Amino acid sequence: MPSRRDKPAGHRGAGQEGFDEMRVIGTVSELRRFPVKSMLGELLPETRVLTRGIPGDRVCALIDTETARVASAKLPQRWRQLLECSASYDDATATIDILLPDGRHLDPSGAEAGEVLSALLGRKVRFAFSRPDGLEVERADPEQVARYGATSRVGALLIEIGKGAPEGGFFDAVPIHFITTASLQRVAEHSLAGRLEPVRFRPNIVIDSVGLEAFAENDWEGASMTIGNELHLRVLIPTPRCAVPTLAHGGVGADPRLTLAIAKLNRRQVLDLGPMPCLGAYAQIVQPGKICVGDAVQLS
Repeated sequence: MPSRRDKPAGHRGAGQEGFDEMRVIGTVSELRRFPVKSMLGELLPETRVLTRGIPGDRVCALIDTETARVASAKLPQRWRQLLECSASYDDATATIDILLPDGRHLDPSGAEAGEVLSALLGRKVRFAFSRPDGLEVERADPEQVARYGATSRVGALLIEIGKGAPEGGFFDAVPIHFITTASLQRVAEHSLAGRLEPVRFRPNIVIDSVGLEAFAENDWEGASMTIGNELHLRVLIPTPRCAVPTLAHGGVGADPRLTLAIAKLNRRQVLDLGPMPCLGAYAQIVQPGKICVGDAVQLS
C-alpha cells in the first residue's frame, strides 16, 4: 500500500492541496449496517465504530452446504434472492431479525431458519455466526453479468473474504466502506433511475461531499480521515464493484448495465485484481469512536 509520501505532487483530488493539513470534505449523510451478508440492512442515526467495525454489521452469513462457500449475491444466478430479504440488529440483545419477502419474520439462530432460507433459495444452506478460516465467495464477472443477464451462468472467481478483518465478520475485505455523494451523483447520471441510490452499493458511510469532483476517493489512498470528534480511519483502496449494484434491492429495481457504466466512468487498478470498475473506498479503523449523521468529515 503506498504511503502519502509516495504520491507525486500531482496526485490530488479536486480542490486538494495535498494531505498536509486537515480539511473538511463534507458531512455524514447516511450510516448503514448489514447484519446478514447479501441481505438488505438498516439505516442508523448514530453508532459506535469498534476495532471490528460497526456493531451488528456482517455478523451473520449463509453457507452453501454443498460447496462450504458463503452465499453472496455476487453470484446472482444463484443468490440474487437474498436481496429480497432484509435484516436488522438489536444492539441491546445482540440478536438479528430477518424480514422475508412474504412478510414473515425469522430468527436466524432458530432451529428451522436454515430450512426456511433453503426453501426460498432453492439450495441447501445454513446460517453461520463466525467466519471459518479460508471462507471463500464466488464472484461472477460483473461485466459478463451485465451483458448476459443475472440468471446466466458466467465466469466467476473464487475469493477468500475478510482478509482485512482480523476480528471476524463476513466482510468482503475490511470493516468500513464509504462513498461520497459526488461520486454517487456522477453514477446517477448514467443510471436508469437518474437519482442517488446508495443502497445499491452497500456502504457503511455516505459522505455528503463539499467541493469535490466525482471519484475523488481514488486519490485518498493512505490519507487519514476523521469523522466527528473520535473516529479516525485510514483510507486504503478504491472499492471494486461487483454485479450486486445491478440487481433489484427490495423496492429499488434492477439496473442491469450499471456496472458497465461505472466501468466507463472509473476503471482503476485494484491490488492484483487488474483494472476494475470502482466506486467508493475501503478504510481501516485507526481509532474507534462514535459517529452520527451530520458529523463533519475531515481529511488529512
